[in-house]
Amino acid sequence: MATILIVEDNPDIQALLKDVLTPEYDLQQVTDGSQALPLLRDSQVDLVILDLMLPGVSGESILTTLRRSAATPVLVLTAIQDKAHIAAVLEAGANDYLTKPFDIDELIARVHVQLRTIETALSVAGLRLDPQTYALTSDGQPVALPKKEFELLTVLMQHPHQVFQKAALYQQVWQEPYLNAENTLNVHLSHLRNKLSTPQHSYITAVWGIGVRLL
Repeated sequence: MATILIVEDNPDIQALLKDVLTPEYDLQQVTDGSQALPLLRDSQVDLVILDLMLPGVSGESILTTLRRSAATPVLVLTAIQDKAHIAAVLEAGANDYLTKPFDIDELIARVHVQLRTIETALSVAGLRLDPQTYALTSDGQPVALPKKEFELLTVLMQHPHQVFQKAALYQQVWQEPYLNAENTLNVHLSHLRNKLSTPQHSYITAVWGIGVRLL
């Protein structure tokens, strides 16, 4: 079940959103901007519904802070209708924008669209990978990968714990025969290990005499 964080100081709108989005989604609801930041830092949130005019910390500040470390979809829900302001918020990283008063069916449709986008993402032991956008996070922190490393990791994350022979893994990613390519593959795997390894996880493991696996 997807988790939605609703950051909205109007209790009537909070109650309405709870009514229409429960029980399809797991909701977290706060009324103060400063309450949102710890949740975004410490919890797995799949979508943020964000008002802009908030006590504590403004919606714009929350969006800016979030975009420094995460690509979590953000649906802005606000009474501000100024087109220049809307454009600025979208440029700052909001994924969608809906003005109050809003149509419930339209809101639900926009929520579905944003969550459908992340349904293709792969999640394994703190890693979250979106093959559509080439975005990777490790424990919520973005990790930049070149294309081939990303494609290698995609294959491994699609089949965690499965042992891949190196020849089969190379041919699947490079789409060419595995001839004198062991060094190329080993270099890419080594780079992946160095970028992903944490005290909790080594992620990519060599299986002696057979190949490699994720976890």
